[in-house]
This record gives sequence, structure tokens and C-alpha cells, in this order.
Amino acid sequence: MQTEHRLFAPTIFLLFATLLVMAMLAGGQLLIPFVWAFLFSYVMMPFAILLEKKVSRSVAAIIATLVFVIVSGLVLFFLIYEAIRIMRNEPVLFEKIRSAVDQLQMHFESIMGVKLVDTANAHNTEGLRGIVNWFAKQIVGIGENVVTLTLIPMYLFFILNYRGLLTAFVEKRYSGERKRDMELFFTRAEFSIQNYLLGTLILTGVSTVMSFLILFAFGINYAFFFAVFIALLNLIPYIGNLTAFVVVLMFVWITKDTGSAVLFVGLSLWLSNIIQENFLRPKLIGDKMEMNAMMVFTAVVVGGMIWGFSGMVLFIPLLGILQALLNSSPEWRPYAVFFEAGGKKTIEEIKDHEETT
Repeated sequence: MQTEHRLFAPTIFLLFATLLVMAMLAGGQLLIPFVWAFLFSYVMMPFAILLEKKVSRSVAAIIATLVFVIVSGLVLFFLIYEAIRIMRNEPVLFEKIRSAVDQLQMHFESIMGVKLVDTANAHNTEGLRGIVNWFAKQIVGIGENVVTLTLIPMYLFFILNYRGLLTAFVEKRYSGERKRDMELFFTRAEFSIQNYLLGTLILTGVSTVMSFLILFAFGINYAFFFAVFIALLNLIPYIGNLTAFVVVLMFVWITKDTGSAVLFVGLSLWLSNIIQENFLRPKLIGDKMEMNAMMVFTAVVVGGMIWGFSGMVLFIPLLGILQALLNSSPEWRPYAVFFEAGGKKTIEEIKDHEETT
């Protein structure tokens, strides 16, 4: 009987986690814009609170939402415009890519005596089929993207305008010790999200400036576009940084036709990333949302499997909310140890806690 009692809580947790994942998969088109709007609301919240000193909350929410739409619209317009400019040179870039691949294949064949790909047939059949399939997928996804872009500002307005409802619910629903636990959860979650978002926003701007200066110094075309591209992909830990570097270095290799340019640009971007990760990120984000690398990497992978690119970005602050939820409950607090970084420090804290109790 005691064994059944011990297994009850983990069973409920696993059942809840399974239902939650199923809900995320089924309602992704609705939940993804809501979570984006929820995170953006923390960025726009200080501005909305400042406006509320002179106007009503509804008017402040409308103005803050309009400012968000204008700024995000300008960023999207710039990225699309620059992408179109690059696409205009696509035939030249494609020819350079094909010639570079052919040279590498000939070099490999001369060394190993093995032919990898029949380029005469591959470029005419499989390459064309892949391009057609890619464009088909993009056309199918346009509808979902339009819905997402439309719902985000709408949800943002509602969250900014009705943000007091959650506090009122807690006041009426809970009391005593349970009420203090809920207040502790909301305080920790809010602090973690704000710290993460504001620090990440500043770090993204710094990354854009540093990458732009490096690419501009080496005379790389579309330097600002690729600087923004690197900064945005840096939002995805581990995977995004590597992907951005590969794309940028391939572009440098194609346009510059020299291995030295690729080497120096790669080293410069690598040093810039070292400075950001080891000096700027600890200062800007600090340890307020500190989690071990295994949990962050798992969140990126699972988020990508469930929600795609949005999941890779959104699941990290969601993981911080889960960590705050576990820390706010005495019953679930021991499980929060698996989120923390620094095993020795955590073990010492557990021993000190056992000695005091």
C-alpha cells in the first residue's frame, strides 16, 4: 500500500506531461502565437506601465501593441527585402556553389579514386525536384504564418490590458500557505522571464553590432543582414550559433573565392562568440535563470520536435517557468535540483538543508 502511494504522484505527473505534449501538438497553431505574445508582453510591459501614468490601461495597451507591430514590421521588412536582394543574385551564387562542389569532388576523386555524385544528372533532376518541393512547402506554410503573425499582436493587447485578472484569481481562489506558494511562483517566474528576455534582447543587439563590424571590416556583402541573421539564430542555444556560422562562412567562401577570407572571418566570429558567451552573457543574464546544459539542450530538441523553430526559442523560458513552479512547491522542490547548474554546490546546499532540519 505504501509503494502504491509513492507511485501515485509520479504517475500523475507523467500523465499530466503526456496530456500537455498532446495538447501542444494539437493546438500549436493557437498556442505558439499566444506564448510569443506572452513573452513579448514582458518586453512591452515597462512601456505600457509608463503610459498608464497619463492614459488608461486600454489606451496604453493599444499604443504599446502598435509600437510593437511597427518595430517588428520594420525588422521583418528589412529581412525580406535583403533576402530578395540576395535571391536576385541566386543564379550567380548557384553556379559558384556548383563549381565549388565539382572542384571538391574532383579533388576527393583524385585522392580516393571514388566518384561521389554524378553531377550531370544530379543537378538536373534531384536538384530541381528538391527546389520545387521546397517552394511547395513554403506556399503551404504561408497560411499558418499569416495566422500566427495576426494573432500575436491581438494576444499581446489582451495580455497587457487584462493582466490584472490572474492576480485577482489568485486572491479569490487561494488563501494561507497555498496563496503564499502561488505568489512565490509568480514572483520567481516573472523575475526569471524578465531577466532572460531583457538580457537576451541586449545580448542580441550587441551580437548584431559585433558581427556587423567583423563582416563589414572584411568587405562581406550584405554584412548587416548576416549580422542580424547571426544574432537571431543565437537565440537558439548550441544549434543556432553553429548553423549561422556555417551559412555565413559558406557565403564568404562562395563570394570571396579565397580560403584565407573564410579562415579570418571564421576566427573573428568565433572570438566574438567567445566574448559574448563567457563575458557578456553572465553579466547581462547572470544566474537568475541558470539551468544546466543538459536541460537547455533537451528543451531545444523537444521544442523543435513539437513546435519547430518557435519551440526551439520558446521552450527555454517555458522551462524557466517550470523550474519556478517546482521551486514554489515544497512537495516538488527536490525535483528542481535536476535543473540547476553546478553539481557540487547543489549537493552542499542539500547537506546543509538536511543538517538544519
